[in-house]
Amino acid sequence: MRDMKQRLDPHTIKTYRKMLGEDREAFIDGFLELHSNEQYQILRVLDRKELETVFAVISPETFAPIFKWFSYKRQLKLYGIMTQDYRMRMLERLSTDDTRRFIGPMDEAEQEEILSRLSPTKRRYMEELLQYARHSAGSIMRKEFVRGTPEDDVRTMVEKLKADTSTYESVHFIYVVGHDRQLVGLIALRDLLIADDSEKLGEICDTLFHRVTADMDQEQVAHIMQDYDIIVVPVVGADNELLGIITVDDIIDVMEFEVTEDVGELTASRGATDMNVSSFRAARKRAPWIMLLMGLGLITANVIGIFEETLESVVLLSFFIPLIMDAAGNTGTQSLAVMVRTISTGEYKKHGLWRTLGRELGTGVMIGAVSGITIIILILVFYQELQLALIVGISLLLTLSVATVIGTIMPIIISKLKIDPAVASGPFITTLNDIIGLFIYFSIATSLLQI
Repeated sequence: MRDMKQRLDPHTIKTYRKMLGEDREAFIDGFLELHSNEQYQILRVLDRKELETVFAVISPETFAPIFKWFSYKRQLKLYGIMTQDYRMRMLERLSTDDTRRFIGPMDEAEQEEILSRLSPTKRRYMEELLQYARHSAGSIMRKEFVRGTPEDDVRTMVEKLKADTSTYESVHFIYVVGHDRQLVGLIALRDLLIADDSEKLGEICDTLFHRVTADMDQEQVAHIMQDYDIIVVPVVGADNELLGIITVDDIIDVMEFEVTEDVGELTASRGATDMNVSSFRAARKRAPWIMLLMGLGLITANVIGIFEETLESVVLLSFFIPLIMDAAGNTGTQSLAVMVRTISTGEYKKHGLWRTLGRELGTGVMIGAVSGITIIILILVFYQELQLALIVGISLLLTLSVATVIGTIMPIIISKLKIDPAVASGPFITTLNDIIGLFIYFSIATSLLQI
């Protein structure tokens, strides 16, 4: 989970912190009425001694829904403060998907130590979830869901729900499962409540619904739930065996993760965008890209060297080198961002290569034309050099047109290679367009000046 942007009033947090030390009963009464995220906002500012007091007055079952809001680093610190009994009771109550998220990054010895203390049912669930690849549907699903058989009647199911309200964090559907554990259908809670008590689940269940497989990538699951406005989707095995469910709150986390990952790729800083990452680790992840771009920068210097004679003939040409490079890099990065977004949302498949490429090329030509005409006018006003104005203006038109094509085609090529298209990072595209832009600029200058 990520820290919420909506915060409690600092005065309110301070008041609860004061109550914890002076009036624990008042603290408990008010604290238990808050949402779990608001409870988290209060607890996140407490020191170790205060947290020990909280663990003494708040049950582990109550603390479990709060635990999921903390970052992984903070969860480990909290886990270290808890007593062994408190830890296990809290993990027992924690939903299976959140428990998997907590123990997943641990080494096998740590995982086994925790699993050995869980109840047989919870341990079996966790061992199953830990088998699925990271970022797959199976790795983010939860095992807490309400199931029934086609032969169960409505009265039996309603009584089952009433008798076991604490097991499920939320109930949206009843999943109808056959004797072979295959998913037959599902029933919305509303439909269950308005049905006749004597009706069988197999008679009223919906058999046309979306489902995902356990090995499906979590980003693909997110797109399915977004496209069809689904708040819960069942996860099935190869033989349609119901394995678990994925809820929309987990998908929101997935979408945030994927966006963060894409931003990291676009800026060549993947894995270094989290503020919890140390300076050393962030530098280690970003430095290879910088070194690569420095190497590409040498090519840029060589391009200028090749046209040294042209540059010496008209020194004013050097004034516009930054303009050409910046315009090419910015335009290419814009096309890259549009293309990465188009690929990740599936829009690219709808429109195809040539329509997408044509659209971006047209955009680049129009931007280049406007920029070229503008710079021609400015150069004529300030320098009164028609030939120089034409060189810079034509260079901008061609460079921006080519830059949009490169920014569009690069992520497509990388996507075809089964690599995340965001890997075609902004700095890489910028440097590549710098090289091409300078080559176009000096080629046109050499041609028009007849050097």
